[in-house]
Amino acid sequence: MTTTFSHVLRSWRPVLAAAVFVSLLLLSCKDGATAGKGTAAGKPPAPGTKVDFQLPSVDGRTLGPRSFPGQVVVVDFWATWCLPCRLQAQILEPVYRDYKGRGVQFLAANVGETPDEVKKFLKEKPFPYPVLLDSDQETAGKLGVFALPTLLVVDKKGQVSYIQSGIADGDTLRQLIKKAGS
Repeated sequence: MTTTFSHVLRSWRPVLAAAVFVSLLLLSCKDGATAGKGTAAGKPPAPGTKVDFQLPSVDGRTLGPRSFPGQVVVVDFWATWCLPCRLQAQILEPVYRDYKGRGVQFLAANVGETPDEVKKFLKEKPFPYPVLLDSDQETAGKLGVFALPTLLVVDKKGQVSYIQSGIADGDTLRQLIKKAGS
């Protein structure tokens, strides 16, 4: 039996695909030049820490966790150039639909990009929930967001329930939301 190079390559394709997927899940977009740039060295707040920030949204409002008292707030820190961020957004969308109108607010906080860049991106790939702008990366820096995507879950009392960089799957998100009080 003769084994050709293309046959060997085909047999390795699933392994290579799995390796790429796992790399995306584990590594996220780590770019010190954009996430949390130029701010005081912050570290992620510990669970139970009160978190209070507000950012301008692409539609002109100013929003943050305190805008939704008594609700669980899920904040996804992202950037348009970050491919794992796009995957995280795809995972978040059905979870958002499941919790819409049930005491959970989702926010997408863009880090380090101009409003024009974000608006251009949103024309092609709109989010179903508010998009915030952290163009100067001040909020991301204060929260210790140095990799994208980073997910922040704030409980009904306005305290950090979870903050972690990387991709979270839908089941994990649902567990985090439940743990935060919804």
